Amino acid sequence: MDNIREFKVKNHYLVEIDNQGDIDYREKVKTWSWDIYIAANDHQEYRGKALAPGKGIEIPWTELSKADLLEEMIEICERQMPKHS
Repeated sequence: MDNIREFKVKNHYLVEIDNQGDIDYREKVKTWSWDIYIAANDHQEYRGKALAPGKGIEIPWTELSKADLLEEMIEICERQMPKHS
């Protein structure tokens, strides 16, 4: 079954990121909560997925290659957060 690659979820994180570009009417920075999943297979290949509950944003399973997998996923999440000027 060479056409099937199985990954096992190794870590599930709750990460809260302050969105500096999203300030409410009280001048308070809004914090986004992200559920981040990191999976691996027997060949040391890694994938990450993230969900922002209540925000309608889902980052599908994405190949990860950096040494710090969580940091790589956080960077991907930050790019999905709206930036206002």
